Amino acid sequence: MLVMNLEPTVVCSLPYGVGRRLIPGGPEDAVVDISKFPRLPRDIVQNTIIGSVISINTEEKVATIKTQASEYMHVSYDNVILATGAVPWIPPIEGVLMSCDHRIDNEGFSGEVVCVGNQFVPKASLAKGIYVMRTANDARALDKFAQEAQSAIIIGSGAIGLEVAEALADRGLTVTIVEALPHLTPALDKDMAKLLEKRIEERGIKVITEKQATSYHNGSLTLNDGTTLEASGVVFATGVRPDTRLAAKIGIKVEKGIVVNKYMQTNIPNIYAIGDATQIENTVSRKTYLPLIGTLAMRQALIAALNIAGKPTEHPPATSWGVSTIFDLHWGSVGLTEELAASLGMKATAIVMPVRTREPAMPEGKSGQWKIIFSTELTDSIKKGQILGFQIILDGESPLSTVERFLDMIVRHETIPELIGHFHIHSPSHNPPDDLYMGIMFRYGIN
Repeated sequence: MLVMNLEPTVVCSLPYGVGRRLIPGGPEDAVVDISKFPRLPRDIVQNTIIGSVISINTEEKVATIKTQASEYMHVSYDNVILATGAVPWIPPIEGVLMSCDHRIDNEGFSGEVVCVGNQFVPKASLAKGIYVMRTANDARALDKFAQEAQSAIIIGSGAIGLEVAEALADRGLTVTIVEALPHLTPALDKDMAKLLEKRIEERGIKVITEKQATSYHNGSLTLNDGTTLEASGVVFATGVRPDTRLAAKIGIKVEKGIVVNKYMQTNIPNIYAIGDATQIENTVSRKTYLPLIGTLAMRQALIAALNIAGKPTEHPPATSWGVSTIFDLHWGSVGLTEELAASLGMKATAIVMPVRTREPAMPEGKSGQWKIIFSTELTDSIKKGQILGFQIILDGESPLSTVERFLDMIVRHETIPELIGHFHIHSPSHNPPDDLYMGIMFRYGIN
């Protein structure tokens, strides 16, 4: 039985529905019709309850469900898979909430919520002009906003923030991005992020870094240096927080997220957890982290299902990754940035090298830049020369296959000298003859 309280949708595609350039049909085309999804049973709709699980009696193995019609159902179970996901997070800025009682009662697991500071509140309690991007309804609201507005401020510059900025610019709005960090896109180091920033500013978007919003009132956003920005609306793309409320309520162990073992089992028998609400081991740092990656959530769902079916399957340690594009400048990042490695106390450095997608004689070739972060010391858990992270900026062509290749290298703890085992296939119409992996080795130095 499937219990859901939100429309299933491809979250990462929602900004493109608002922008209309890649998804001309708008946000509705990013909503998934589960009755037609090829991997799901044909009778899935008949076995789906629209509502929310508000409590679970783990002794009697009974879940209480509040339906969309506010009726209560009690359902016995053999196993439960929690996939409660994450909700948009907004810093506790004065004025982002309407002046009303916005508390959620003990049964407040239904409906759409956001996390403001450390408090979960109904999304409907956000002040007029405040938007987020997580659900189909968020995309619909932003789509309507784009029809009527003249300007927007985007707070946060991760993939979603940049994609929303591009979408609203494509719709003709004047857009400003505000980022609290010293540069855009935390998944990139400053030197790589500057390439994105240059393209964004060339397309007319104003970029403000190292500034934080302190208050909002009727279209006016005040920053911590006293600057006031005026806009038709403000979109908070400041990250998400795992929704662990139900898990905590029934006694499941929660740290950064829901704690699971390598089989996706929680500390309570017959209850599994997957997706954005769960924490797993990072293969590079060896610490637990929240991946917040949709394709990894699908992998976790398969692992949980296999274990329930009596086919033991382990979830391997993973690492973060992301690939996106803005104004046809593609970027990708996997593993640790040089900045993050330093903050974790790891001794690392990087090789930065220009790349081109065709040989110089071919004018259709595109230019870009690679950055490979690697360890400079041997520790109990890290090899000297081990590849810790990879970043790429590429103009006009997808970097996906390259990022995936480095993802495999990183999760397998490969070193730069071990690149000798990665072969380079040359096809003049597809890539240059230079073996870039060997180029990395030469820059690293062969001892």
